[in-house]
Amino acid sequence: MTSRESRGAFRPNIVRGLSSVLICAPSVASSSPNSTPDARVIVDQILDDAVKSRASDVHLEPTADGLEVRFRIDGILEVVGKHDLTVGRSLVARLMVMAHLLTYRLDIPQEGRLTAAVASSPQPLDLRLSIMPTMHGLRAVVRLPAELIQPHTLEELNLPESVLQGLHRFAASDAGMLVLTGPAGAGKTTSIYALLQHIAATSPGLSIITLEDPIERDIPGVTQIEVAPFGELTYERTLRSILRQDPQVLMLGEIRDPATATLAVQAALSGHRMISTLHALNPAFALARLMEMGVEPYQLSSAIFGIVTQRLLRRREGSGYRGRLAAAEFVAMDDPLRAAVLKRADASQLMKIYAAQAGFRPMRAAAVDFVHRGWTDDADVLRALGQPDDRIETA
Repeated sequence: MTSRESRGAFRPNIVRGLSSVLICAPSVASSSPNSTPDARVIVDQILDDAVKSRASDVHLEPTADGLEVRFRIDGILEVVGKHDLTVGRSLVARLMVMAHLLTYRLDIPQEGRLTAAVASSPQPLDLRLSIMPTMHGLRAVVRLPAELIQPHTLEELNLPESVLQGLHRFAASDAGMLVLTGPAGAGKTTSIYALLQHIAATSPGLSIITLEDPIERDIPGVTQIEVAPFGELTYERTLRSILRQDPQVLMLGEIRDPATATLAVQAALSGHRMISTLHALNPAFALARLMEMGVEPYQLSSAIFGIVTQRLLRRREGSGYRGRLAAAEFVAMDDPLRAAVLKRADASQLMKIYAAQAGFRPMRAAAVDFVHRGWTDDADVLRALGQPDDRIETA
């Protein structure tokens, strides 16, 4: 059986960068009624095509009549192939075997790591696999290595100048807390990694430690610890211990609960540089949420150095998109904002105050700049930022 027969028929130009897309129907999946497609060959081809397409994730989605293969490219899921039920089950099983998961357990979620060699990568890929039971069978999601597509330096992030300046000021400081906000997939971790790499390069000799769930990529000069939020090695427990490990710069993957929020703020108040993410709509909502978590205003006003909010836009290239841009805004904790926090001002009041900061540019203004430069378009700004809302945005 040839490799082409193993992969089934081809349909070109569905996804940018792909010379072909896997479409494996029962009538074309094999060269004879008794032959079976080789799941190893198909899985290798899917992963290879994902790398060529600059995909961040591969989804194997079971449906009522088969299995769909989707790539997440520039934040958007695109269907790139379909297989019949039998082949689909064999592909998921192949991935589970590679990740040393329990193929006979069809009723529980499972997670693991696997190493795969693909033609388009000079070295084997370290991949993460997540398995979830659904009504139509096991759903598999493969996360590709972040270093394949992520920028590595602050300058490569293409952030607005006001945000880049704020990050450089934080990198040169000796204490305080930087909070990055935005929804999942907004590029917060990518920005943090670039910032940590900058700090490690410009301030050699610092003790830099991260607590992550999970670790996305290796950063030279940084001690990285993978926590288990629902196991023994939780954010709270690990952070308490790490503070005795003589850290100077700490990165906390996410503030999820009041105990972690309090510890993070206390670390910043005790002379550490703290970096963390928080799910919040904008800087004002981030401050309000931290107060709701029980952080006292006097602690918050003293600990916070600045807050970054960002969203990712797709970059225009010819008639389509390729790559992404970060529309972002940076808010510094200046005296007027500090006074408002001490008075427990609500989010709308906080927004009015920081909108008057010298050099502040709202995230939507940065996105509009990108449109004017021809780097993206109105449709993608609308997709990423939604309709303007005067109640939660500053102009």
